[in-house]
Amino acid sequence: MFSHDAHASPSRWLAVAVLTTMLASLLGSGAGAAPGATTRSAPGLKPAVTDVTTIRQFDTTQPVIALTFDAGSDRGYGVQILDTLKAKGVHATFGMTGLWAQSNSDLVRRMTAEGHQLINHTWDHQSFTGTSSGTAPLTAAQIVSELDRADNLVYTQSGIHMTPYFRPPYGDINDASLAAAGADGYRYNIMWTVDTLGWNGASVSEITSRTLAAAAPGAIVLMHVGAASQDAAALPSMIDALRARGYSFATVAEFVSGNLAASQRYFPETDHWISHGFLRYWQQFGGLPVFGYPISDEFQENGVTVQYFERARFEWHPGAWPSRYDVLLGLLGNELTVNRRAEAPFKPVQATSDANCTFYPATGHRLCFGFRAFWQANGGLAIYGYPISEEFQENGYTVQYFERQRLEYHPENPPAWQVEGGLLGSQVLATHR
Repeated sequence: MFSHDAHASPSRWLAVAVLTTMLASLLGSGAGAAPGATTRSAPGLKPAVTDVTTIRQFDTTQPVIALTFDAGSDRGYGVQILDTLKAKGVHATFGMTGLWAQSNSDLVRRMTAEGHQLINHTWDHQSFTGTSSGTAPLTAAQIVSELDRADNLVYTQSGIHMTPYFRPPYGDINDASLAAAGADGYRYNIMWTVDTLGWNGASVSEITSRTLAAAAPGAIVLMHVGAASQDAAALPSMIDALRARGYSFATVAEFVSGNLAASQRYFPETDHWISHGFLRYWQQFGGLPVFGYPISDEFQENGVTVQYFERARFEWHPGAWPSRYDVLLGLLGNELTVNRRAEAPFKPVQATSDANCTFYPATGHRLCFGFRAFWQANGGLAIYGYPISEEFQENGYTVQYFERQRLEYHPENPPAWQVEGGLLGSQVLATHR
């Protein structure tokens, strides 16, 4: 499942056992805890881990990448990063320090509310080993205090614990520090595949090129929230470039849990994936019979993240209504018929509703009989839009155009399939290539 550093030698197991016993004794008496630290005495609340897995890249063949951001200094570009992630429909993972959370509780709540994951980056970013800071190594009790203080605060703000995931400050680790974290219930040490070096003054182009050079299934990208970094400025184009290469995105927890299958689905019929919000919308509002197979990956079109399906185009519009998943369907019927409005079937009519037909004044057209029954049973206005033509003959079939679709009557099919949506997604995408 993971590309990790193993720590399973006999001496390692012995060290873990000894440190676990020492920590239990220290936590039981409260000795060595930093001022303000909250210890957990409830048995089993954070079961000790006898071995910690250090993950630098996830072992998967799926074209999925984890975007991670450490929040350890100033508020920086936190709002801009969250705005970009929401606009692009991406869930990310944030390495959260207690001090940052204390000063930015509104963003902590927003992160969790918008589906991002928080992992423990300690209280105030002290090096566990002292390697990068030139300080003395932290004791086991100090490491536990650093982790507990951060987790306790985030829990009071969001109701979410960050266990069992942590990221050590500076990436500084050794066997003793991993044993201390494991004894406190932290099973996964989340490192990175590529550091963008935005924190070190890398430009937007350098950040993007470093990320793309390291892009691979399961890669973990390290970025930073702080104002000294250009990661926020590089993020929109980085996401677009990765998507153009066929990548989608997942949180650390989704990788570790093996839950990528729940957030993504591959279709060998067309060699494309559907992910996250688009997948949820596809599944909830009709799936294959209504939308067809995906015929593109996600990409940017006119400033919007889109994905084409045989019968539809999904568009990501954060905050859109009525979709609870921020997905709207493209107006493909309108686009395909924009030059046909002078034709007789597209001219508005004067009519009223009756038992057989419903008249829609918004577009001046009727919806009748079998087409009306299909329209009502398969999502109605939200999926197909209003009718923009009357029924008429086209290519040997009875058809009717709607804002987002074309319904077709196929009498040669079995009864359940005699009304079908047209392959408008395929038609429109072909005109764009």
